[in-house]
Amino acid sequence: MPRQDEHRVVLADGSDPARLAAVARLLAETAQRGEAVGLPSTITEAEYRDRLDELLVAVGRGDAGLAVAVAESGEVVGTAQWTRSRYQTQQVLAEVDRVAVLPGRRGGGLGGELVTAVCADARAHGVEVVNLTVRGNNHAAISLYERLGFFRAGLLPGVVAIGSVRHDVVLMCRVIDRPAGLDQLRSLPAGGGASLPRGRTHGPGWVRTERLLLCQPTPADAEAHFAIHSDPATNLYLPARPQTDALSSNMQIRKWAEHWQTDGYGYWTVRDPVDGSVLGFGGIRPTTDHDYLNLGYRFRPSAWGNGYATEVGLAAVDLAARVAPGLPVVALIQPANTASIRVAERIGLRLDNAAGLDEQGFARYTHPA
Repeated sequence: MPRQDEHRVVLADGSDPARLAAVARLLAETAQRGEAVGLPSTITEAEYRDRLDELLVAVGRGDAGLAVAVAESGEVVGTAQWTRSRYQTQQVLAEVDRVAVLPGRRGGGLGGELVTAVCADARAHGVEVVNLTVRGNNHAAISLYERLGFFRAGLLPGVVAIGSVRHDVVLMCRVIDRPAGLDQLRSLPAGGGASLPRGRTHGPGWVRTERLLLCQPTPADAEAHFAIHSDPATNLYLPARPQTDALSSNMQIRKWAEHWQTDGYGYWTVRDPVDGSVLGFGGIRPTTDHDYLNLGYRFRPSAWGNGYATEVGLAAVDLAARVAPGLPVVALIQPANTASIRVAERIGLRLDNAAGLDEQGFARYTHPA
């Protein structure tokens, strides 16, 4: 027998009927042994060969891929495939399945090579996320997929029925690509099809105000952060120049996210609940000495004049009263920034005359704890 490393993984296109027949035979025999490849144990080579013809039609459209491991002798020793989701709104999703390796070839990493090959092929065809299912008792496969970057996304209890036996199905997922410029709304109640349960105004990582969706920051918000903080119009009353380094936005967003993890509060990413677009950032964050909470708000110029900063500020003061009672909320504002002063006063902050101006020329507006 050839050593386990004497093979190559290729993508099949239907031009080699003998190789396709060998793939069908490999999968049929794997199923007949009762192994978990999602096929009935009664399937024949001819029946699966028909299924391969259907798969190859999708391969021709760029909606599927078939990887085959071929030994130096020409023997087919392993296979795997991917298929794009049939849902038009989920075309960035594909399923990896039919991962099979000849028994004598197992243990040498061939299964991982096959899965890696189909993931790379799926990515080349615009797929961003791949998923797969594993029978719950197949712990070796689960461990393999975790090493390849898959994570457990869920579980279907007792849905594999083999006679009187029932096994779980473990759902696994891997993000293989994300183009730049995406707005990751994920499960936020924003955008098309969004809804809230009756009477519900908050959920994991978000709060719904009258007109806004206030969200805990995620790394995907860094691009919007840079767009706002690099705009000269949003920096008129700040001593620092407009931001010029996008990396700084990544670092700032991470720091804000850490505030939520360690303190239970922080700045929000402020979104339009209708389309999910980022309008700005604001909220309360801890200060170095933690003797007060810093209130801040900054919005895209296109969002100015709508009272959004006041709405965010009121929500922030309410949050402060619940999570940090006893700590005053403070906004540091330059005297020339009359618009920001009006917002602070509408929120309930008052000028602390005794504090005067700090070394950077900011006046202190305080909301009592």
